[in-house]
Amino acid sequence: MSKPKSNLKWSLNKSTVKLIQSLKQQKFRKEHGLFVVEGRKMVEELLQSNMKTLCLYATERFLRDYEIKDDRLEIATDIQMEQMSGQDTPPGVLAVVEIPEPRFCQEEGMILALDGIANPGNMGTIIRTAEWFGISQIVCSEDCVELWNPKVIQATMGSIFRMNVTSVNLASYLDEAKKSGKAIYGALLEGENLFKKDRWDDGVIVIGSESHGIRSEILPYITHPITIPRAEGSVTESLNASMAAGIIMAEVRR
Repeated sequence: MSKPKSNLKWSLNKSTVKLIQSLKQQKFRKEHGLFVVEGRKMVEELLQSNMKTLCLYATERFLRDYEIKDDRLEIATDIQMEQMSGQDTPPGVLAVVEIPEPRFCQEEGMILALDGIANPGNMGTIIRTAEWFGISQIVCSEDCVELWNPKVIQATMGSIFRMNVTSVNLASYLDEAKKSGKAIYGALLEGENLFKKDRWDDGVIVIGSESHGIRSEILPYITHPITIPRAEGSVTESLNASMAAGIIMAEVRR
């Protein structure tokens, strides 16, 4: 990743519009170390966080309904906003933000580990749900969907700005966690009935991908297989990854 362009002059001109347009693609987000946040609710959450916001744009139409007090604010025309926005119907306000440096993982408490989550909506929902249940640390396998994908950010509803979400070599991470004596819980089709479990030690909860579940190379690190039992007579093969994660986190905190 190149050095973020925090020293750019973000006056709204053709060059700036072109740069912000490019951030719709992952390769340019990675190259510039920047991502875009859109919408009133999301921008409000962003400005209250510790994320480094470089610039902020809104249309006059938007500002007639909502007041923004920020020195970085510039007015964008409807055409400029349409060009910069990644949404079918531009919400009228967007910000450009530096991608933060990865932080070290916590040593205590419960940690959520995601193995190959590919759907942006699922990823965002899991992050949002984890914050709700007080799990502030998430580690993701390196092939999970990119965190700064606009659909991921939107689905988090602002939680991404406050959570510690890190990409890791998941097998190596779990190997070290297991060697240190941490409990490694794995959401599987066979295991201890989640609803009959009365003790949870601090450790790692592993959630597998939407289509394949926890991969075979990760299974040896699971010390506590757990399962969400389905109703008698149900023929559904599996649960949505974000739904499964939410059910498990709710039981952990119950």
